Amino acid sequence: MRGTRSVSMYFRNTTTCDFTFTSKMRSLLMLLGLCVLVLSPFPVALSERCHPQDKKVLLRFKKELNNPYFLASWDPKEDCCDWYCVKCDDRNNRIYTIFLRSDEPDPNVTGQIPPSVGDLPYLQGLSFHNLPNLVGPIQPTIAKLHKLTGIFFSNTGISGPIPEFLAQIKTLQYIELSSNRLSGPIPSSLSQLPNLISLQLDRNKLTGRIPASFGSFKKPGPDLILSHNQLSGPIPASLGNLDPDRIDLSRNNLVGDASFLFGSKKKTRVLDLSRNAFSFDLSRLTFPKETLTWLDISHNNIYGSIPMALTKVRYFQQLNFSFNPGLKGQIPQGGGLQTFDKYSYFHTNLCGSPLPPCTK
Repeated sequence: MRGTRSVSMYFRNTTTCDFTFTSKMRSLLMLLGLCVLVLSPFPVALSERCHPQDKKVLLRFKKELNNPYFLASWDPKEDCCDWYCVKCDDRNNRIYTIFLRSDEPDPNVTGQIPPSVGDLPYLQGLSFHNLPNLVGPIQPTIAKLHKLTGIFFSNTGISGPIPEFLAQIKTLQYIELSSNRLSGPIPSSLSQLPNLISLQLDRNKLTGRIPASFGSFKKPGPDLILSHNQLSGPIPASLGNLDPDRIDLSRNNLVGDASFLFGSKKKTRVLDLSRNAFSFDLSRLTFPKETLTWLDISHNNIYGSIPMALTKVRYFQQLNFSFNPGLKGQIPQGGGLQTFDKYSYFHTNLCGSPLPPCTK
């Protein structure tokens, strides 16, 4: 998102001149200032940066949320660039961010996402967090925001489907819709977003399959955080074409093969497939030894032995193979495999440190 430049930074990057004011010059400047104040029909506007249309929209936005105390600073007598929860772009004084985020759940923000948000044409970031009484669907007026790069709706009461119209906002880079009450399938059209960096849809009530179209994301592909839903069926093999930083498909009802997500040439850092019904042979897989830090395949039907390639992974922080009774054989010695306790290998048929020794 765009940043704002401080006054001191501006002057460091601009040629400056040393002015010496005479008494006549001071008098002339004072006279000119007085004329402006007298002649201007809008004297207050001289010091206000906020664009008047944006201010009008924000006041309507506040009313549509039933005037919560959360937005008490949104005083029509004050410059809206100084209001809490919004930011103005210093270059054009247009509102480019709204971030209604509470440290603790705030029940006083009630109603639906204000439809008026679609009337802020320069908006780049829109965030609602910890607002459990913000309800209803994701407003279709959001489709009008052609500069939007990120939507962040988390821990709210919003419900209904993930709308297809999000695919129309080609500028989107971040979609975070976690911990809400969203239901229905994941729209396959999201794969049409050319700049998407992260897709975070965890902790909802989403159903159906992961769209096969997701394999057509521009490489390396966005982070896919789809955990804690009710997604089902096999995952599309086309996901093997991607190489995002994070893939979290945990706590769903997914089945079948996921071995194509692995590979020594990938750069994935976090891979969590836990608490599904995946079934594939672990024995011959390879792993990104320089980047992989988190691997959780627990609570599945994965079988075979632990490959020696895992001893080459250098920076493991989390490792969990537990509750895969089809895993068997000796745990390879070396690397970081022995730095984890027995619970990382619990309820398998593996043996060797940190589990009891293998028996002949």
